[in-house]
Amino acid sequence: KEFLRPFADILEGYIPETSSPADGSSSRRRSAVVAVDVMVKDMVLRCVHQIVQAAALHIRSGWKAILNVAQIAARDGNDSIAEMGFVIAKACAEQHGPQMWMLATARVQPTDGPQAVDVVSVAGIEYFHELIDCLNEFAVGAATRRPRFALGAIDTLYVASVALGKQVLAHPSYAKAENISLDDQPLYRVWMPVLRALHEVVMHTEDLEVRTRALDAFFRLVMAHGQHFSRGLWASVLRDLVFAMFADLRDPSASRRFATVDDLELWFSTTLIKALRHVIALFSRYYPTHLSNAMMSEVLELLVMCIAQPSEVLGKIGTSCLQDLIRSNHAKWDDEAWGLVCGTLARLFNWSQPRELFTIAGASWEAENNRRVITASTNGSPPHVADSAVLPPISPAVRKLPNTQAYAANRPSPLRTAGSAASLSSADGNDTPSPSTAPTTPVVESLGSTMPIVSAKPLPRAGSTASAAGGDKPDYLHITLKCILQLLLIQTLGELFGANVEGGGSESQQADDLYCHLSAHHLFILLDCLDQSRAFAHRFNMNRKVRRRLVEMGVMPTMPSLLKQETGSVLVELHILQRMHLDAMGVAYMEQVPRAIIAERETVADEVDDRLAMLMRTVFVQYCSAIRINSAEDDSDTEYRRSVQIVSSVKNTADLSLAKRSVVVTSSWHGSLIAMLGHIAELSKSNDNAKPFRAAVSRHWPELVDTIGVAASVSDLDVVGAVQRVLAIAGSELKLSSAKYIIDE
Repeated sequence: KEFLRPFADILEGYIPETSSPADGSSSRRRSAVVAVDVMVKDMVLRCVHQIVQAAALHIRSGWKAILNVAQIAARDGNDSIAEMGFVIAKACAEQHGPQMWMLATARVQPTDGPQAVDVVSVAGIEYFHELIDCLNEFAVGAATRRPRFALGAIDTLYVASVALGKQVLAHPSYAKAENISLDDQPLYRVWMPVLRALHEVVMHTEDLEVRTRALDAFFRLVMAHGQHFSRGLWASVLRDLVFAMFADLRDPSASRRFATVDDLELWFSTTLIKALRHVIALFSRYYPTHLSNAMMSEVLELLVMCIAQPSEVLGKIGTSCLQDLIRSNHAKWDDEAWGLVCGTLARLFNWSQPRELFTIAGASWEAENNRRVITASTNGSPPHVADSAVLPPISPAVRKLPNTQAYAANRPSPLRTAGSAASLSSADGNDTPSPSTAPTTPVVESLGSTMPIVSAKPLPRAGSTASAAGGDKPDYLHITLKCILQLLLIQTLGELFGANVEGGGSESQQADDLYCHLSAHHLFILLDCLDQSRAFAHRFNMNRKVRRRLVEMGVMPTMPSLLKQETGSVLVELHILQRMHLDAMGVAYMEQVPRAIIAERETVADEVDDRLAMLMRTVFVQYCSAIRINSAEDDSDTEYRRSVQIVSSVKNTADLSLAKRSVVVTSSWHGSLIAMLGHIAELSKSNDNAKPFRAAVSRHWPELVDTIGVAASVSDLDVVGAVQRVLAIAGSELKLSSAKYIIDE
């Protein structure tokens, strides 16, 4: 070690001086730095390289000094010197590992017993750690100036760590003993420093290619060898390294990395989105054999933290990753895991509800809503309704919601568009009167209504200025982002359950499989989320005073509307209820539905039937009311068709007249009405002597008669044909002469 130290001193330009203390011993100290010629540095490195090649078998403690020389060369400003240092470091890693470290057997004391056990140990592990520091210097320090060396250092580090890890695993004394402290576990001492070095490259390197290479190497190592990790090693890797990559998202305003939201989006889109997908893939592979539900809650918390950022881009990325997590793992989840997932979705739905629309305008959402809080319990006990009066539970599995409100499907579907313009559409939905039986709105409050993981001080947008119209004001941006997140969450549930997917395809099969793995308890939690979203949007759309006040205050540039949130949430809610209703009524929606699922759905048939009936009645009323409002403006069919053309050609719907806005609302309810009528017709295939079909027709007979007349008045042939089909089945199956008379008329 002392023999090789002068090489490092010369390379750094230090002149050693020796003094003689009073005790007669000699001490060594360094004087000021002097400039060293490049040729001298080159000669030093060539000498060290020659020593490594010729005398590797005889080097013992000198490996530390040799690696120190290579590390010093990595910091040199001359490329040729840095390259020579990298050649030395690479040769040590790839060719001289057996001379630097070797495997042996050591006796260690376990944590749970007095008897010492034999474990494999790595003699010379400190030289491996020196090699990691040396290569990390090339990866981090030279990343900006010399990306070629940085990429090579990452690859060399990965290869060396995998090779040493395989030697440890192949040793006869190796055993994955959980009762040994982390510091005594050989794989922890080999792989944890490597993972820390790669993590440092990811977090502190500006070069995108180098950062990506390090990120891939990090997760490739964990993915390939995670089955050999102990519980302690798993906890250290995930807590200290994986989740630490996303620490800046907890409070972006306090991070030096981000000055604006654009910086945050750039960092996320270039690095963290890849890391997030690696986390999802890692969890999907090792759950539940190595990762428990406790770790799953951490992953869900990470996704929530990403989704709740004040950025539409990050919200889309987070909801997409959440959807991938559910699709990849739903078959492996038990009730506890599903409770975590449903609780997370309920938390997101509740937090992202834009209640500021009421509070900023001086209104109270609680007063407007006559608030009824429904706690979505996810701990295995049935959810309950909390109100001014104590309400008894309706059933042991689910609770009965109050009368639900309107639902609709846009053309194109609102679940396909979740942009800024879509969230606060100016297409006015408030002109459609609500049904006579106005509901009380349930609010899902699972896991609390606030999310402290989100920074209270959002980052500014680069180059943003407050405009007179209010379009760039913080209140407007904050509210708009919340509305977008509501649409993204609705879209996520819609795609998971195949609300807009035709049967027969792979996506439809995935949706069917997911549906079969959810209990009625958890389905009703998700239905509560959708009903909360729908009810809030409907009440806002109906409150012209609040909406007008937002424009007068300059918070919103145009009259806001949550029509897409209202129609989109009910579209998914109706789709889920129809699936549950068909199963409960004995109508085979899909052949492979397990008998246990059908039996469970039958136990909640009354609950499902009541919810679905209320929802369908509301859609009938909304559709007919919208058309009547339009007809009141102009009874001419020609004028109606002309207004439809005008609507399709005008981009700014805020300037449309009442009649034109009514056309937009009518088209929104069109798709859901067709789906409902198809569901009623499907009930005729029940094995129960057409009782479900008879009950549905009897319950909705006035709405069916009213709807066919209103639809015929505006030549809505799709709706007319769907109602005629239902009435024709009623006439043939139930021998209803009045049905044939209505069809003829």
